[in-house]
Amino acid sequence: MKKEKLLNKIVKGNFNNNLEKVLSKKDFPIEVKNELLTMFYKIETGYDDYYTIKREAFDKKDYIENLISIIDKNCKKILFINKEDTSEEKTTTNKNEIKCLPIDIKILEALSNIQKNEVIVKDVDEDIAKSLSNFLNKGDTINKLEPLRDFNGFSWNVITKDIEDIEYNLMFQNLIFLVGNEFINKWINNSDSTIDYFSLLKDEIEQKYGKTIQNKIITDLIKLSVWKEAALDNRFKKKMESKKEDLEEEFYELENREMYLAKISKLKKKKEKEIKNLDKIINSKKLLQNEYNKRNESLPLEKKIFSTRVLKEKIKKERETLLKEINEYNQLMTPKIFLKKKHEIEENLKYIDVYEDIELEKEIKETIISLQKEIIKCIYNDAEKTIDKQQLINILYKLRYYNLIPIDETQFIYQINKLSKDLDKLAKSLTNKAIEMKLIIKITDDDNINKEILEKILVSKIIKLEDINIKITNEKNNIYLTIYDEETQENKVKLENISKQNIKIKLNKKTNLFI
Repeated sequence: MKKEKLLNKIVKGNFNNNLEKVLSKKDFPIEVKNELLTMFYKIETGYDDYYTIKREAFDKKDYIENLISIIDKNCKKILFINKEDTSEEKTTTNKNEIKCLPIDIKILEALSNIQKNEVIVKDVDEDIAKSLSNFLNKGDTINKLEPLRDFNGFSWNVITKDIEDIEYNLMFQNLIFLVGNEFINKWINNSDSTIDYFSLLKDEIEQKYGKTIQNKIITDLIKLSVWKEAALDNRFKKKMESKKEDLEEEFYELENREMYLAKISKLKKKKEKEIKNLDKIINSKKLLQNEYNKRNESLPLEKKIFSTRVLKEKIKKERETLLKEINEYNQLMTPKIFLKKKHEIEENLKYIDVYEDIELEKEIKETIISLQKEIIKCIYNDAEKTIDKQQLINILYKLRYYNLIPIDETQFIYQINKLSKDLDKLAKSLTNKAIEMKLIIKITDDDNINKEILEKILVSKIIKLEDINIKITNEKNNIYLTIYDEETQENKVKLENISKQNIKIKLNKKTNLFI
């Protein structure tokens, strides 16, 4: 009881009693309410640092109120799994009920999943739509856990083993960089079936970065989504292997246009014959009765057709379906639709190459790198275009966050050799821009040294870049950069680009890098 009173007191001062009001209406066990109170307290404690570092995120008030709303409207029951029962260690959400371990991060994961739409991608192949939807939903959940997972109110600590899927997380953060958190959130929570957010995504990227970059990014995202789904779900993998064979066969037919049109013409005539037969049945009581008897003979009791009148309506619907199919065949026989169909199959074949396990893992890794090269180009374009000091500081924060996204279990983005040239070009651009706009001080006339200093700063985990102080020292003919969080030393690193024989830089003086 003492713990509950203490937590209630803490929460009252920060959440305006909204959580308490919701919990008072819920028939949750006391241990569940206590764990929820603890979870919200931790989120509130670390969220300001999270928002400062990430920039592209929900306001704290909106994030917390959204979680409270989920508990209020979407969550009827929360049950805790016994920690000792290892057979049940799986978070589940079903019919507004949550079942999870009594751990704050597991509760937050379940709350993030409880209102998800299963398929949120429209107007693409159904299996591609499924894999993209799974990626978006999983990436969104991983993203929503970040304020609790990586921030404790004192530090920012990214622990890769705590991220459910490192590649999904990276891909999702890429999307946030491209179109923003608000766009992605609207997409994932969209309830309007008329809005095609996937097309809007492509339009948004093309408008900001051009058609070429958009094509490469979308191609990489689709490939990665399909391959990841295949790596995680063997049934999906086998289905895609079979689908590839079917598409290749269809594409082969399309290559011979005359043969393909002859096949379509044959199928069309078959459908027309079926319509004639249905028309005869509809217009003849005797034939209708015979059809009624024939169909009911093969149907189980619960599925038997109630009357000939019901059968007649059913046949009319079948006729409508056949007419639609004939219309589709007519469309396919026109040059424009024929070429469109051929292009669609060609595109889908690009995306559904499913390799053996080792080769699949290799393709995923290579495509992840390919995608990052495009993302770095986009950040570079943003940096080159900016003329506003605040926008530039936001880009610096953005790059610092990007540098420290895990790309695998052991490495962050900035540590990947295959990305070093791209990141180096971006760092040069940002350094020159920041000095030119008087955002940071000019340490030396050597551009490479200035760039290296900024690169070291942009892998620092000090929360506010503006609080960073630096000091450069010469120790046994090696030049070191010491980074301080105001007065507290955070890190000391060797600078590689300074000539020991010709050092034109002030030594042993602590300086605030940001003006």
